[in-house]
Amino acid sequence: MNLHANSDIKAFFEPGAIAVVGSMREWGGLGYTAIKNMRQFNFTGRVYPVNPSYEEILGLRVYPDVGAVDDPIDLAIVITPKQTVPGIIDQCAHKGTKAAIIVSDGFAETGETGAGLQRQLVEISHRSGLRILGPNTIGTLNTENGLVTNPYFISYDKIHKGNIAYCSQSGIVGAQGQPLKDEAYPISKMCDLGNKCDVNEVDLLNYLSHDPQTSVIAMHIEDVKDGHKFIDTVRKVAARKPVLILKPGRTERGAKASASHTGSLAGSERIYDAAFRQAGAIRLNTWREFWEIPRVFVNQPLPQGNRIGIITFTGGVGVVSVDTAEECGLTIADFSPATVSRLSKLSLQLARNPVDLGPLIPVSDNPLPVLEETIAAVLDDSNVDCVAVTLYASSGAETPIYMDILGRLMKNVTKPVSFWIYGTDLAAMEELSRQVQERGLPAYFDIELTIKSLAVAADYSRVKSSLNSGLIDISPGAKQTQP
Repeated sequence: MNLHANSDIKAFFEPGAIAVVGSMREWGGLGYTAIKNMRQFNFTGRVYPVNPSYEEILGLRVYPDVGAVDDPIDLAIVITPKQTVPGIIDQCAHKGTKAAIIVSDGFAETGETGAGLQRQLVEISHRSGLRILGPNTIGTLNTENGLVTNPYFISYDKIHKGNIAYCSQSGIVGAQGQPLKDEAYPISKMCDLGNKCDVNEVDLLNYLSHDPQTSVIAMHIEDVKDGHKFIDTVRKVAARKPVLILKPGRTERGAKASASHTGSLAGSERIYDAAFRQAGAIRLNTWREFWEIPRVFVNQPLPQGNRIGIITFTGGVGVVSVDTAEECGLTIADFSPATVSRLSKLSLQLARNPVDLGPLIPVSDNPLPVLEETIAAVLDDSNVDCVAVTLYASSGAETPIYMDILGRLMKNVTKPVSFWIYGTDLAAMEELSRQVQERGLPAYFDIELTIKSLAVAADYSRVKSSLNSGLIDISPGAKQTQP
């Protein structure tokens, strides 16, 4: 009897009790570090160390094996030599454990011997219903309950709670590999899929689709296990939440590197492009986009179209913005006569899109009210669907004034805004960026990323509308027809 089909993956993110099987050596023991990390981030569940060579660590009783733990176990974290893993997973299955994260590597990504061990894990999973994440993974993270299964040293103790789920086939998307505290990414969940011997991207999408803490999903995947199921699942999820995908392995050598990394085959890039379009996923191109673009969806409405208003302090960047916008599928908005009149009262030089405030700055006694009125005018224009705004930081003195302006302007905004921050003082830029993002607004140090984030929001708005209205073709520029 295959119990696997009726099980779910909730235990990977919401376990009440966790068994950690691995080295409990105080310095360098991965089992010890995993438990220490869970304490560091205030995990709300119960933790049971498992290792026959220890009696107590961190004030916790250590058990000789999983079966010796008196209480039911929702999740096991296994960090032992690969040859021992199938036996431990079998113990977990007999214990009635719901899920297991296998951190250990040396499985299908290393050759036939490892692939054979991985097949044993799959057989146990299918026979018992125990779900397996990995092997070759750092596991999961949940900011709602403080769960961090990561077994590696993390140098900070705070991860900002939010509504972006970051998923990957690489452990680099983890608290030990990213400055999550300093960058202040608003995170709900994180997951490293590893080799995907059992739990894969479809399982994860189904879970995140119904997760109330998640409103946008960013996925880094090297291959897709079941193309048809993936497309069907993404279409269902994308009708409710944006699904953004970074798919590496675009080149022949990149595809070979992917195969050696996770034991997967990358497949044809043209097929992936078509599959993502058919599914309604938005494809990202760079590592930076994967981390940064989801911010545009955090606390903002979707644009109703693709017409952008651009406000800069420099004409040169205005030209770059126009090129970037049009290359990304945005249209430079034609301001309404009312907006042109409103801007002309400030200066005749402002009555065009992009709006260049640069010439006014040196001759104005107080340029910030001009900036505020300019942003307000462009936001109020019914011909504008989204707005990119430049903010200049030099000493940090501007930051409180900017925050006052944004506090007044963003109370009832019905269209998304993205901010480009530049200046002469990196510390002031970083502080301004942090404060803008604390208001739930996206801020970037890259003008192209600022524009592209709005293009992605417009693209998803179109996709969501098409999916929810039952239109067949959701590819960019497609002529929509009723089924």
